[in-house]
Amino acid sequence: MNEKTDSPKQPTKANKPIYLRPKFIISMFAGIVFLILIFQNWESVSVDLFFMTDKQVPAALLYIGFSLVGFVVGWLMKRSK
Repeated sequence: MNEKTDSPKQPTKANKPIYLRPKFIISMFAGIVFLILIFQNWESVSVDLFFMTDKQVPAALLYIGFSLVGFVVGWLMKRSK
């Protein structure tokens, strides 16, 4: 009497929906916090950077620019597996 019982399989990374993966959840949370930060900071700030002297730009544009620079640097410096 060799009966196989079908036990429910645990979801693996391959068949788990993307919206249930921890990396996706953390990324979405960070993205929402970033968007809130951007939308709340449209006031102008003074920027003195090399050849630009005392320029007035929205703080949100600075946050977006520095975030893009950080993303590119992180993407270029990612660890090899």
